[in-house]
Amino acid sequence: MEGNVSPLLQQERTEEVLVKYPTYDDPFAYVESMAPLTRHQYYYIEKLINQNWITDRDLLIVKTLFVHRWLTFTQICNLFFEDNEPATVRKRIKKMLKHGLIRTITWRSHSKSKASCPSLYELGASGADILNNKYGVRVGSRDPRHAKATTLAYKFKYVIANELYIQLNHELQLMHFEFTPVFRLGEEVQAPTARFILRTPGGADLPFILICHRDEEKWMKTLRYQIDFYKKYMKESGEQFILVILVSDEKKAEIANKIVRTEGFGETTWFVTDNDLYSPDHCLTKSSFFEIADGVKQYFDLS
Repeated sequence: MEGNVSPLLQQERTEEVLVKYPTYDDPFAYVESMAPLTRHQYYYIEKLINQNWITDRDLLIVKTLFVHRWLTFTQICNLFFEDNEPATVRKRIKKMLKHGLIRTITWRSHSKSKASCPSLYELGASGADILNNKYGVRVGSRDPRHAKATTLAYKFKYVIANELYIQLNHELQLMHFEFTPVFRLGEEVQAPTARFILRTPGGADLPFILICHRDEEKWMKTLRYQIDFYKKYMKESGEQFILVILVSDEKKAEIANKIVRTEGFGETTWFVTDNDLYSPDHCLTKSSFFEIADGVKQYFDLS
């Protein structure tokens, strides 16, 4: 179990005294369980594909999870099952879990209820075999049978970046989205959360670099180093882009803005928060991306 809060405390008591942290920026979150790995032979999975028991949509979900790493049930519905009832989707997901195409990660938090901790879905053992044997994809450390250990906070970075991706794809003209691209400047190397390109109504392409930070011990120090790198990279390479910093709430955005302004990169930096992405009243084109100038938050109109 992660964290230092006694598990013997009654949940309702704990909830009364703890701060209500954003879902995907919660220092009291911990992995409760991971679904056991299936052990299907590939010839069995291949037979199911040929007989269409495993559908083209199932295969697309497998490919997507390989790239996007971790998705929630709601995100899978938004990406692949917009016209289906949740009960129907759960039946399909259950079959995919049974055949090992995908796998669940159950997490909990001492600061919120069970219902507020949606399970995460990742690539399963059979899914990795499909990518390797059917498509010739080198799965490497993303194969769950010998995956590289990652923290829950690291997984949350992908979950919230995926939420931004889904909304960008639905509401704007998203031309490109790439996770962890590599930028080199001499011996220095940076791999931000993602880079993406939006096309404006006038036909121009706007490049963005996305940095996602959770409530980690050294995130402010890391951000300062990242800002310094991208400032030098833009100057030396001549490449122009807008830096987007994704944090959980306005308080962290204000802290990040102070760092950005101190480093002299404020004119080319935008912010977006979890609160904006999950607000029932938000509109991505008009009330998600913002800058902070002289302590005033100003949203950009991308319509």
